[in-house]
Amino acid sequence: MRTSSWMSLAVVPLLLCLACSPESELPGDDVVSSQSSALVVSGGSMLSARYQHTATLLANGKVLVAGGGTPSGSYATTELYDPATATSVSGPSMLTARRAHTATLLQDGTVLIVGGINSSVLSSAERYDPATNTWSAAAPLPRISYGHTATLLTDGRVLVAGGVSIVTSTYVYTPSTNTWAATGSLNAGMMSQAAVRLADGRVLVAGGSNGSTSSSNHAEIWSPTTGTWTTVASMNTGRNGHTLQLLSSGKVLLTGYVTAAELYDPSANTWTNTGATAVQHFSAPSVTRPDGTILMAGGSYNTMQVELFSPTTSTWSTVGTLTQSRVDHPTVALPNGRVLFLGGTTYNAQGNMQAVASIEVFDASATCTPTTCTAQGKTCGTISDGCGGTLACGTCGAGQACSSSNVCTAATCTHNVCTTGSSLNKDCNSCTFSVCNRDPYCCTTAWDSICVSEASSWCAIAQPGCVVSQ
Repeated sequence: MRTSSWMSLAVVPLLLCLACSPESELPGDDVVSSQSSALVVSGGSMLSARYQHTATLLANGKVLVAGGGTPSGSYATTELYDPATATSVSGPSMLTARRAHTATLLQDGTVLIVGGINSSVLSSAERYDPATNTWSAAAPLPRISYGHTATLLTDGRVLVAGGVSIVTSTYVYTPSTNTWAATGSLNAGMMSQAAVRLADGRVLVAGGSNGSTSSSNHAEIWSPTTGTWTTVASMNTGRNGHTLQLLSSGKVLLTGYVTAAELYDPSANTWTNTGATAVQHFSAPSVTRPDGTILMAGGSYNTMQVELFSPTTSTWSTVGTLTQSRVDHPTVALPNGRVLFLGGTTYNAQGNMQAVASIEVFDASATCTPTTCTAQGKTCGTISDGCGGTLACGTCGAGQACSSSNVCTAATCTHNVCTTGSSLNKDCNSCTFSVCNRDPYCCTTAWDSICVSEASSWCAIAQPGCVVSQ
């Protein structure tokens, strides 16, 4: 059964341990852009298929996988995944089943879980201690929340901002006293925004839902000195399902939702478009590798490319291909340069969303065998060969269009996007393309009332007549 559309808006931010150590690195950027040895390999499987879970790299090298669930329910169960052996063992269950929560690795090595949802929206919080392998209750967040961000501050506290109901209230958690304190309110409510701590200790939040749109371009910065929020320059493009990564230069890379990436310069308070990704990644978390490059993969259900951003050249390179389509998959950068993609969601042949148990690993040291258009079932356009190169898969015949999944499809819509009816072809107009990227049900099963509502929210439609103008 199809889940409600609000589920797709829940973004689960991940705090990743990025401790550096010697590693086998990628070749120079000029080599990567044409051909590399990069490959995505199997990392085994979690014990349970999960989505809207968190994955946190612990100081002992294990990855704590917590909560999440399937479209039919939420989990309290946890797993401890060992990247060295590609195996997972059961961990102690959380005190409360939850998904769409946040997980923050604290300075003492414990993990703070905040909010989320099960049969209701939660305010509860809890902490995991790797030393004792146990969970204990933490002071609850003063409000119920999911879709918020939780950012570790330089002094060890945690800033929680935004969340369900597009709230403006923000709070700071102090681990040593297990207490929450209200801090300055956002100038505009946010939900499913992205957040990152800047080099000077301030926190930048940007995008998400704001009540009037699900893809705002609004941005604000919080100061730990004054506890106040300041509205800063707006992003060039509104976004949802995006991420922010701090670069060594002090600038911030914004990526996801659209192909165009942006750089934010805190000193100049400007957003500047930078190198674009080859494909659209929606709800595909990016991570920073120890060498400073940034990796992201998958998203949008039909996107399986793995792409790497070089801060030195401000360009993206396709460096591999996932074998399993996945969205909202926690992504973890390891100290040896490898990157884990854990679970997430995909859609089965019947068009129903299902959770994924498999784990894939980007491994720059692996040997790569290029794929083919035929092996991938692609009939048009260009795709990655899985090894950093590209393949030309041909052109479509009359009356067909090359879809975003590189398959020739009929190019006309069978009915108006403001009318319920049979499923629509994703590529018959720009509105169906936008809606079906985020809600594949509309193009696999039926264009129901939810699809009509999404068209009204996500497409520029002029009334009367419900004519798509974009």
